[in-house]
Amino acid sequence: MKSDSSYSFKSLYCAFDRYPLPKGASTHIRYMASTLFAFQSPGMLYLQGDPQMPSWQQETLSLGSNPYEVSSAVSIVRHQLNPSSGNNVLAKALDYANQLGALLRQNRDTLTLAQFRDPWAGVPLLDHRKDNPALKLVYEVNALPSIELPIHLSLPRKTLAKISAWEQRCLDGADLIVTPSKLTAAGLEKRTSTPVVYLPNGAELPPAEPLRQAEDASLPRLIYFGAAQRWQGLRDLLKAFALVRQQLEVRLDLCLSLENRQARQVKAWLKSMELEDCVSLHFGLDQASLRQKIQAASASLAPLTPCRRNMLQGCCPLKVLESMACGTAVIASDLPVIRELVTHEEHGLLVPPSRPSELARACIELLSQPAKAKDLGLKGQQRVTEQFQWQQICAQLSDLYHQLSQSPMQASA
Repeated sequence: MKSDSSYSFKSLYCAFDRYPLPKGASTHIRYMASTLFAFQSPGMLYLQGDPQMPSWQQETLSLGSNPYEVSSAVSIVRHQLNPSSGNNVLAKALDYANQLGALLRQNRDTLTLAQFRDPWAGVPLLDHRKDNPALKLVYEVNALPSIELPIHLSLPRKTLAKISAWEQRCLDGADLIVTPSKLTAAGLEKRTSTPVVYLPNGAELPPAEPLRQAEDASLPRLIYFGAAQRWQGLRDLLKAFALVRQQLEVRLDLCLSLENRQARQVKAWLKSMELEDCVSLHFGLDQASLRQKIQAASASLAPLTPCRRNMLQGCCPLKVLESMACGTAVIASDLPVIRELVTHEEHGLLVPPSRPSELARACIELLSQPAKAKDLGLKGQQRVTEQFQWQQICAQLSDLYHQLSQSPMQASA
């Protein structure tokens, strides 16, 4: 790894996440970071450590035809993994924060604009601004650790209180907060006086190219793609699919981001429900291969559960926008975060969450009425064209950077 003193950067994007990976967070990071670095360069992307990736590299972030593609090389730094941290997420997060603090101390006067996705980066940046008051900070809130971590970990009340305090310091200390969900924005506005801007996720329209024939093309197909965390509702999806199979011959493409513990649970469900012969399981598909499968499907499924993460924190599911961009009808849970993107019977069908029988009924409806499915898909694609293309989202973010650069300095938090 290069020595800290050899880095020089004016903009910084921080994400306690492994990157790049075939999942929604990586897509979001790529577009947000590229927009930042196009606005202010040279830039640095500071990421969670990954034993499969170099600790330092230079890369040009490519966005295809997007005008916010970075033409100059960006420094990518991954924090050094501490063997004593093992699989302890909190220990890794604190190592990440401490190493970022050390990196910032080596670049005391160069940084002018930083965007961070979590308090693990936000607190070191706020500390750094005490000696660098001209630094502008954007807190990009996609998730709140105080809500998401307890889903996976059993944390003492004192630890949760400290995490919440770090979150609050970041919310109050940032110059601007951006978030991809109106539900999240409304909640954050109750917690802080810092300006909160709704900036949804986006999608790219697929290139005009002939659609390749899918395997078993004689059978209609449904698709789910994305991660396999509990809040995604995959068990409900498989129960619904089993009901659909009782009435129709159909296949399901299950395209998961990673082959991990949650994926192993999905495999166990497939076996116990005797669905292995009618479900095609894929891991880590590249964007072109995934797009082909989305376009070949009669409907794309997003059966989110009504948990705290989806109902209180909020989210903006990329799988929904990317399906709409491909012209594929969406069948999703009727939750506020979904209604921000999809209107029932206009861009897709919304069903009561955690109700496999209702999800199955909607699947059967679109499988039995291909003309309706096509119409919903085309209207969804038009909605993305008008409101949710990444080029439009990146332009809004660039405008926010420009406004922020013209604003007066904020007192240190």
